[in-house]
Amino acid sequence: MYVFLEEKILIPSKEILLIIDYIHITNEENRGFYREQLEKKEVIDLAGESKKTVVITDNKIYFSSYGTQTLMSRGNEYFNIIGGRK
Repeated sequence: MYVFLEEKILIPSKEILLIIDYIHITNEENRGFYREQLEKKEVIDLAGESKKTVVITDNKIYFSSYGTQTLMSRGNEYFNIIGGRK
């Protein structure tokens, strides 16, 4: 299963470690984790000034202008169709 982020970017859902609101990952509590991830991984900014969501995979960090719920529901659509994770 793949999740469409935007600009024709699809990523395998099994590679996704975290989908989080941009505002939450950049707050004071998470800032250390966020900086650490930025140093370790390739950053792909698909949102420009409209960052709403951060998607973290093993090797990359994606910034998306789509909301967290939208991206998560795209990933869940497949599992609803087949009747759950197998």
